[in-house]
Amino acid sequence: MVAMENVNDIQDAQSTQDTDNSIEPKKLVCVRFPALPLSYIFDAKGMDLHYGDLVLVNTEAGLSVAKVVGTPSHDEAAGLDEIKPVLRKLTPEDRDKLAVIRQREEECFRFCHERITARGLPMKLTRVEQMFDGSKTTFYFVAEGRVDFRELLKDLVEKYRTRIELRQIGSRQESAMLGGIGSCGREVCCSVYLTSFQRISVKMAKNQNMTLNPSKISGLCGKLKCCLAYEKESYANLIDNLPKPGKKVFLEQGEAVVVSINIINQTFVAKLADRRFIKSSVSDILTEEEYTKLSEQKAAENARIKEQPHREQPVEAASDQNRPRGKRKRSSRSRNSRRKRSKPE
Repeated sequence: MVAMENVNDIQDAQSTQDTDNSIEPKKLVCVRFPALPLSYIFDAKGMDLHYGDLVLVNTEAGLSVAKVVGTPSHDEAAGLDEIKPVLRKLTPEDRDKLAVIRQREEECFRFCHERITARGLPMKLTRVEQMFDGSKTTFYFVAEGRVDFRELLKDLVEKYRTRIELRQIGSRQESAMLGGIGSCGREVCCSVYLTSFQRISVKMAKNQNMTLNPSKISGLCGKLKCCLAYEKESYANLIDNLPKPGKKVFLEQGEAVVVSINIINQTFVAKLADRRFIKSSVSDILTEEEYTKLSEQKAAENARIKEQPHREQPVEAASDQNRPRGKRKRSSRSRNSRRKRSKPE
């Protein structure tokens, strides 16, 4: 009986150890598809993946090639119910097949562009993406409004005999797909590392004291630059410390109205009651009680100065009338005119 109990204990310990080994933390990676600026989370299945590696994943539309862009945080992966696995890293055979697919995409782009021009459709073709297994081809385009592309869809289906999808995107998504060089001299953020588009407002540019010139605060897409949101919270915290323009403040020099502010230096320019402009910092602002107390102290000091007897002024040794006058010098013009008058005719 003792031997049987020992055997059972060993089996229980082994089963517990197997269970603990099976519950290993998943190694998750963020991947990004060429035609989409968003990143998606996949299970690496123990593979050693690094930034920039091309992997093959299975999506709802079919097999697709994606690029590894990093690892997700715990909060990002906490709300996901099902995480699909990464099938494999691209092999040399997969890369050769991918090169053939890219050539097909270029041919599809040319044909679709010709049909759009022939039918006079108000749309601009941006990119063509074909799934790795060839089960579907997606045509991305930009248009100002809704476009009736039913006839164009018939032409594409008749030409390629596969699943065709025409997807309308915005100008920001177009910039993310095509890429480019921004006004800062670097590649646009949306095509490099941004995984989502934030809502950008003109208020962000105002808070940063930027010139509200559309050519200065707009990106290649024609929308407000995404980088305006990078320091939004920092500027918001700095602005909270400064008084708003037009607000009345109490300073040592007197009551003043704020004219302009400098967020970085935490200073402001205020206009006094006598129309003088002074530059002050946040630490120079007084409360109304402090200003009242300071005014009373100044008034008491001025009254004390007036009550003091005036010192007698020393009498001058000689008055201005008795002071000897020097010899008056005549100008050269007066001398010349006198000579002319005295010259005999």
